[in-house]
Amino acid sequence: MKRIIVGISLSLLLLLGCAKDNPFKADPEVQREGGNEHPHIDMAGTESGGFGNFQFSDLDPEKDGIQDAVILSFDKEIDPSTITAASFEMVETDPGAGSIQFTNISYYPEIRTAILAGTFSDDTAYLLTVNAGSILDIVGNELDPNHNALYDGSPWDDRLFAFFNGSAEIRDITPPGISGNFPNTGNVGNLLPQPRVLFNNGPMDEDQLTLNNFTMVRTADSSSVILEILSVTSTGITTEPKDSLSYGTRYTLRLSAQIADSAGNYLDTNGDGYVWPNEPDLVWDFQIVDDSTTHAAPPSVDQATLMSGNAQVYIEFEQSLTGDDVVMDDGTFTAANIQVIDNNGSIPIVFETSVDPSAVNCLLQRNAEGTVTLFVSYRVADEYGNLLDGNHDGLGGNPEEDDWSGIL
Repeated sequence: MKRIIVGISLSLLLLLGCAKDNPFKADPEVQREGGNEHPHIDMAGTESGGFGNFQFSDLDPEKDGIQDAVILSFDKEIDPSTITAASFEMVETDPGAGSIQFTNISYYPEIRTAILAGTFSDDTAYLLTVNAGSILDIVGNELDPNHNALYDGSPWDDRLFAFFNGSAEIRDITPPGISGNFPNTGNVGNLLPQPRVLFNNGPMDEDQLTLNNFTMVRTADSSSVILEILSVTSTGITTEPKDSLSYGTRYTLRLSAQIADSAGNYLDTNGDGYVWPNEPDLVWDFQIVDDSTTHAAPPSVDQATLMSGNAQVYIEFEQSLTGDDVVMDDGTFTAANIQVIDNNGSIPIVFETSVDPSAVNCLLQRNAEGTVTLFVSYRVADEYGNLLDGNHDGLGGNPEEDDWSGIL
């Protein structure tokens, strides 16, 4: 009787799907106009519990086993001919390893929803794989589970869902991520620091946390620094250089993205929630403090002031993190590296550098009007060639992080 009630509810849903003002109904013309966009499964669940529920419950006690169904909702209209048994694979993950054959597979284009009915077992967990490349939208685009707007094939574009019943342990399908990496600034005072990475959503496969996958080099010449492992756990790896590092020297650490947790999920290094075939390695720098013979601390913007009736901008620099005095390379004060923009666009500048070696006076060739924005490029340098540290982490010269800008 429960199955009949569910069937009535589904019929009502289909009726609503056919209504004139149904906001969920696909528009084929709109789909074709944006046909290069890949479809996605945006909701999943069970017929018994609805979307977001992954626990099977029996809808027909009069039959043997647990009668339930998987429901999948798509964000684009799908080619119904691709919703077939060949598109899906469902296996037991706890306690057994058998496969499930769905008793019925249906697709309802009015609501862009597929229903996969089957008979399931007590205290059993399952893994459903929507096979990469098997399901297409009405213009022939494959599903794009990792949201990179490309078809990558298996396993990258396999879509996984974990289900269970009773006391079974549900399969882990969440990719692990990075919760911390250290040291990650300039001004590191310890000549024997302990580079380490911490993980979340593990546990990690400890056998993959090796010095083949975690390396360190001198940034300037890419020469290798020999590390030794101090500890490896399911949540992190900690290392230490075999020899003392050098004052005023910058180092680069790299953790391979091609490692996985104990369930086989690849690492999501960039934290976007998806894993790509070209997932970037985790790469970061740190720098040892200067001593009396080195001068590697980068400059940063101390403050910038709009002066003289909006006719000039005075920029003061300091040594990043320490705040010590710095002498700037005035040859890097150029129109490409320092710009002032107001409501009327970019303002031509004449640079005056004779007053203070740690500052530059920007003489505006017309008075600024409205909102005034100052841009200082990471290419601005001090007398030793150290490039600007725009984000004040003690490490300068990164084009993605060290440009500085502010509203004056």
